[in-house]
Amino acid sequence: MAVQRTSRSGLFLLELMIVILFFAVTSAICMNLFVKAHLTSTAGSDLTAAVRETQSAAEWFKAVDGDKDQLADRLSAHVLEERLDLYFDKDWVRTGEGNAVYTVSILFGGQRMDLPDGTGVEAPPPIKRDCLGALVIAWSEKGEIFSIPVEKYPG
Repeated sequence: MAVQRTSRSGLFLLELMIVILFFAVTSAICMNLFVKAHLTSTAGSDLTAAVRETQSAAEWFKAVDGDKDQLADRLSAHVLEERLDLYFDKDWVRTGEGNAVYTVSILFGGQRMDLPDGTGVEAPPPIKRDCLGALVIAWSEKGEIFSIPVEKYPG
């Protein structure tokens, strides 16, 4: 009677390939989750910085009673087509127009501007009579990040 020995190496190699495939799929899923988490974190950081800068500009608008020249002087803003622009780099540090990644614009009552993504924004007229109004908007080449309407009663 002859004893036949079967090789178990084929079964071992198949199990090893399944384990490697399992780890490859799970690592791909984990990498995808890390990328999404990073993008969400970056978007959250940009929104936080945009809110901070727009609120600061809005408070300055109120502090100078809506005077465009004083506001431009206090904020060291660039005057462009009767609006004021503040330029920021990728870390939200003030910079020149050539290095700007983000821009905070102050539009005065009734002014309109088109953003790079094709959408238009317009400063709404003041709700109350005898008030000065403006729209402070933070934007990038991707579009609007945050905006806030501002009103100030002069007096």
